[in-house]
Amino acid sequence: MIADFVLRLVAGIAMMWILMSRRDVADGFFRIQMLLMLGLCVLLVLSFQSAIDQRGSEFSGLSPAQAASLADRSTLLQQLAFAAAAAAYPGHVFWKLGRRTAGSVCIAVIALTTLAALGITAAAGREGMAMWLHLFADLTSAAVLGATLTGMLLGHWYLTTPTMSLRPLVWFCRILLAAAILRGLASLSVWLLVSGQSLQQLQWMWLLLRIGGAILAPAAASIMSLLILRHRNTQSTTGVLFACLILVFMGEMSAALLQQDIGIPL
Repeated sequence: MIADFVLRLVAGIAMMWILMSRRDVADGFFRIQMLLMLGLCVLLVLSFQSAIDQRGSEFSGLSPAQAASLADRSTLLQQLAFAAAAAAYPGHVFWKLGRRTAGSVCIAVIALTTLAALGITAAAGREGMAMWLHLFADLTSAAVLGATLTGMLLGHWYLTTPTMSLRPLVWFCRILLAAAILRGLASLSVWLLVSGQSLQQLQWMWLLLRIGGAILAPAAASIMSLLILRHRNTQSTTGVLFACLILVFMGEMSAALLQQDIGIPL
């Protein structure tokens, strides 16, 4: 569960780096972001290793081919996470030296490896559910996480670089709104597909927390932030995004618990 959550988080951050306009953002922001990515990727490697150790007992109940396939997939995911971590450190150095082209190459490598890992986990999703729907759910979940965290950290950067253009922060608020809407559509699509699934009372609580924290909250926060930015108040915008980040984390962890119980990426 922890590995899945961290994977979505790092994939979402890398996705935002690729999509955003980096020329309007100071080099120092990406220098710090690369250290954050390095730490998260190391945590992801350790989480995958822990998952491999826990699944060791499960291999005895599988056929040799199934056990080998599961072990190979887990090892591949760990290798992809390690490759992302290996690209993050030189990326930090390049952005520190102002080598934007080389730093952008490191961003591309991180995005490629983390999104590939996300695709592999989607391909191994629940039987009976289309791979594209599972991937759509994972990508939108990653987008909400990445947009909220990166947007909040970018808002903090205006404290050290107040003359930086507001366009990147406005873009993050808009992309967060789009990600929340798409996340809602993904959850609705999955729910309609498995509408016969019965949930217990605790699972209903997780589902409501998931909808409120990771869909409705970021949508509302993005609209509020856009209205605040009309007055060029970056500190208040950052505060709204910080509060939203807490709710998004709660919503996504609730979704992870729900998926662990019923195997559905709601």
